[in-house]
Amino acid sequence: MPKVTIESLDDFGRGIAHLNNKVIFVENALPEEVVEIEIINDKKSFSEAKVTKYLKFSKNRVESICPYFDTCGGCNLLHLEFLNTLIFKQNKIKNLLKKHKLNYDKGLEIVKNDNPIYYRNKVSLKIENGHLGYYEENTHKLVEIKECMMAKHSINEVIKNYKLLHLENAKLTIRSNYNDEILIIIETDTKEYDIELAKLKEKIKLVGIIYNNITIYGENFFYERINGKLFKVSYNSFFQINENITSKLFALIENNIDKDSIVLDLYSGVGTLGIVASSNAKEVYSMEIIKNAVLNGITNAKLNQKTNIKFMLGDVAKLVDKVNLAFDTMIIDPPRKGLDKKTREFILKKLPTKIIYVSCNPNTLMRDLKELESIYEISDYKILDMFSYTYHVESFCVLKRK
Repeated sequence: MPKVTIESLDDFGRGIAHLNNKVIFVENALPEEVVEIEIINDKKSFSEAKVTKYLKFSKNRVESICPYFDTCGGCNLLHLEFLNTLIFKQNKIKNLLKKHKLNYDKGLEIVKNDNPIYYRNKVSLKIENGHLGYYEENTHKLVEIKECMMAKHSINEVIKNYKLLHLENAKLTIRSNYNDEILIIIETDTKEYDIELAKLKEKIKLVGIIYNNITIYGENFFYERINGKLFKVSYNSFFQINENITSKLFALIENNIDKDSIVLDLYSGVGTLGIVASSNAKEVYSMEIIKNAVLNGITNAKLNQKTNIKFMLGDVAKLVDKVNLAFDTMIIDPPRKGLDKKTREFILKKLPTKIIYVSCNPNTLMRDLKELESIYEISDYKILDMFSYTYHVESFCVLKRK
């Protein structure tokens, strides 16, 4: 077996080494480790490998707290001490800013997750032949689990008792709110269901079960509470998966909305960021493609007694250039693909004074920032540890017109 020394980590948390003048990406390997490897995917310009033997361990390696770490692939950094996972994310953003030649000379503050385990309020699992788990990364091979250490305890109660659902093959999504109330969403080819409802309700605070998009028990929504604000969230509406970091994100939004500003809020979900912004803004206009989310947003404005926010239903990519209103501030929280070309052109046409860009994909964020840099400068950039112990990075970026 070839032997290599790990030099650094790539953006996905894999070890980087060189062998015969070729880059090798090595799973579960840390800088300064010496390992024997087996090539599992050989490409023309690089190879991917797994470790067959550790000859020297990194001083930063810790024993993973999760028994499925080596096979699941969902949490890429559980072999690193928590503070070092934050340094990894900080270096990742520094390198991306440098790579794209984007000017930002202030420090990159990391907004730390106070609860880096048992924090996720939503998980999506697979059930195959009656067995429950996650797919191994980049495969359709099931890794059976009895607990997920990234999911809230209330979600793990469902995992422990999933056999009460009597599902053979299905996609199972479990959502939990601030009060540990549970929504169960089931997608399956089986039309009939046989759920032991009474026993399930003894184990969890069950709000509703949605079976192939039909509500077969209770409600198809629950209420989430963050920073004293109440939000109705439908089963298929987006809501941030980490309540602790979301609380801190809300505070950042509120602190960056100028008094009496007029705000255009794109990809607004159930209206969370727009409602937070409305505390300082004169007016907020929010746009979202999912009808249930827009209906939730209208309800949420009423729940929080906000009368200065209006909602628009539609695809941002198709609707944004039809927006004919004066605004000075934008809030953008797009999907992983970032802004489409039409939206970037719209920004450069309207030229708002300030843009608050919340991103779950730093690569598409950098692309968008590069296109906007002739007019805008980065005035603040914070790294939110929304997805602890993974390579994923949530960014909070404030742009101001030059």
